Amino acid sequence: MRGSLLYIAASAVLLPGAATADETGQYSLEQGYVRFNAPLAWPVIMQKTEGNPQFIAFQVKDPADTDTGEATRVTVDAKLLDNSDNFQPMVNAGMDKARQLPGYEQRTEGVDSSVLRYLAMNGKTRYEYRETWYLNGHVVVHVRCARPLLAATSAQWTADYERGCAQIMTSLKPH
Repeated sequence: MRGSLLYIAASAVLLPGAATADETGQYSLEQGYVRFNAPLAWPVIMQKTEGNPQFIAFQVKDPADTDTGEATRVTVDAKLLDNSDNFQPMVNAGMDKARQLPGYEQRTEGVDSSVLRYLAMNGKTRYEYRETWYLNGHVVVHVRCARPLLAATSAQWTADYERGCAQIMTSLKPH
């Protein structure tokens, strides 16, 4: 996992703060075709808003992760498809990739059926992941929320994080 994050960092435009939101926390990809809301307190740490695919990555600072080398990240990816029939194979491939992670354990309690929620190891630390995919016209949108499970993380921080992750997923869901 960390290797893939390094690859993304090396190939992405690293512009902290370059993606700006309006006062409601609204962001966009694919020339405004894909719009979503994110908490204003979540800084953009990476983005690629030209070409195909595009993405925006946020860091969600947990006071418990200080000096641990771990970080909570939320990413929104958008990819224009040549054919909408490729959507389900992309979702299946993403789910298969998740299942291959070390220590994969699917979570089912209290989970929306459109969200893949699971635990897996990232290095030596157990992480909780939430992923969902949407088809918006010919654009596949993938949201991934990943947080380390740290003993010092507060219940309030966890609730705020869960609410923010759900906010992004809900604002992206085709209506």
